[in-house]
Amino acid sequence: MAPQSREHPADGWHTFDAVVGGERIHVVTRPGFPGWDGFGAPNELLADAVEVVPGSRILLLGAGHGALGAYLVRRAAAQMMLGDIWEPALAAARRTLVANGVAATVHDALDLPGTAAGSFDIVTLVVPPSRGLARMWLRAARDALRPGGRLYLAGHNDEGIRPVIDDAAALFGSATLLAYRRRCRVALASKTEANGDPDWAHLPGIAPGTWQTFSVETGGERYDIRSLPGIFSYDRLDDGTRLLLETMPDPAGARVLDAGCGYGLLGLVAARRGARRVDMLDASTLAVAAARANVTAAGLQRVEILLSDGLAAVAGRVYDMALSNPPFHAGKTIDDRVARGFIADTYNLLAPDGRLVLVANRFLSYEAAIRVRYGHVETLAVSRGYHVLSALKSRA
Repeated sequence: MAPQSREHPADGWHTFDAVVGGERIHVVTRPGFPGWDGFGAPNELLADAVEVVPGSRILLLGAGHGALGAYLVRRAAAQMMLGDIWEPALAAARRTLVANGVAATVHDALDLPGTAAGSFDIVTLVVPPSRGLARMWLRAARDALRPGGRLYLAGHNDEGIRPVIDDAAALFGSATLLAYRRRCRVALASKTEANGDPDWAHLPGIAPGTWQTFSVETGGERYDIRSLPGIFSYDRLDDGTRLLLETMPDPAGARVLDAGCGYGLLGLVAARRGARRVDMLDASTLAVAAARANVTAAGLQRVEILLSDGLAAVAGRVYDMALSNPPFHAGKTIDDRVARGFIADTYNLLAPDGRLVLVANRFLSYEAAIRVRYGHVETLAVSRGYHVLSALKSRA
């Protein structure tokens, strides 16, 4: 099932062919979500394990670029819904379906229409790196399945598949290991009417309609935060963002961009400190939902939160300050392409004398990338594990 060919177009979209169950599947993908650059062992295990009859209703959670969905639709003429939390994955899945000439619906996994009715025959779940998010998806899977419906879940050992199989067993009553290959596992659980809920199913942020909540004190102000599992540092303020907040230039009167906003704290602080306008962006639907909830609860004006693949949603806008604690992982693999793209692309959005300010782990050497685009780089702060880097866009 290894990719057979690859292309790397200038627009950032990549294509390759994967042979799945003897069929060639055309995959359209791009960086920005876990598993973007291959078919992947969890999908291989699911493709082999899932038993589908024609007309089955199937929900894919963690659908990624949609190649597994395209294969299952083609194999059994199934009615398919694909869900994911990453905007690049949702866009890739739509393109992959078109490339294979098959029809399915693609939705934000946080808001899947019709899934509460218990009408799906099968749910597949590619286990995400966050156990909390996996638990959210297990609950969603159980709600979506009809009585007797089947959940197939697969993932890498080093991304937590074994404890998530245990969680599935606790929620569904039992879970059976079906196969193990390439340090990945696939398991099966069936929905029964009798099984009760484990305690974790009612935790804040996992139970439907709830948030993980905590408070942050910075600059003499208190911020009450709503968050969800699957967002970076979802239950506490991380040390990198804290360092950036301690050294952030005065945003009063500025047009501010918070890129990769997470639950939105940088943008919240900028708005409360007098920014003229704040735009918050994230590629995660979870982050956008949390940031919107936090802005609404704070009663802030002149703030917009946008779901965006990179900086696409604000192309053509102009800012005086761009703030970021950019991601550098795809799943649990270090991948700093998104961060380097942010450094390069933000330059075009800044006004003359506009300032880039970002925080990163010290082992991530972004100085050269900033210097190439801006001509210089300044270190505003250094801690044991992080540094805050900045650059000013020249008037020339």
